[in-house]
Amino acid sequence: MIVSGRVPQRVRRIECGPAPLCRIHARRGAAGKSLGAVRVRAAGKTGLWRVSVKREHRTYIRVHAHTTRCILHAAPPPRSKVAPAVRKSMKGNKGKDTKPELVVRQRLREAGLTGYRLQWKVPGRPDVAYPGKKVCIFVNGCFWHRCPHCHPSMPKTNLEYWVPKFKRNVERDERNVRILEEQGWRVHVIWECQLKKKTVDDTFDRLIPLLKEELGRA
Repeated sequence: MIVSGRVPQRVRRIECGPAPLCRIHARRGAAGKSLGAVRVRAAGKTGLWRVSVKREHRTYIRVHAHTTRCILHAAPPPRSKVAPAVRKSMKGNKGKDTKPELVVRQRLREAGLTGYRLQWKVPGRPDVAYPGKKVCIFVNGCFWHRCPHCHPSMPKTNLEYWVPKFKRNVERDERNVRILEEQGWRVHVIWECQLKKKTVDDTFDRLIPLLKEELGRA
């Protein structure tokens, strides 16, 4: 779709004169939501601007392109809330198959507690789950989930970002555990610091007998 005029930063929404062609557009229009424009791509040689449109809205926009006008607003560029080095480190964190998770799975296999599922589709997506017995294990990183045992340090800068973020993480973890327990699951949480060389044996000496009893493999 080609739109004439100067485009300062972003496309906020598209307003169309004719009646919408489907219920989706009618609901979105009544709620004051966007009808499809998502971002400005680039300025053409003739001074016109190309606006990308979501696939499901293209037919509607194409039919009414002659009466469609873009409402454009200048918006300051998004400001990064964390330092570039920290952002790079955060993006590098793996969502699954981390070293602590691999240690836990290895110990479970050595104990004969196989048959588990990974990232099971229940609240919180437990790292290890036995769906048939409703037993699951969360392997939490100490820094991101705020371990109550080793009490990791808080970043010294940008506290207005980190404090609410960590609070949301803790509240989310507690909410997921509560929901699972209400659904009849038995939840175990293993912290990263409990998997260090000095503590890993004690951790599984306590956990393995409990898991065998809950799974009926004692």
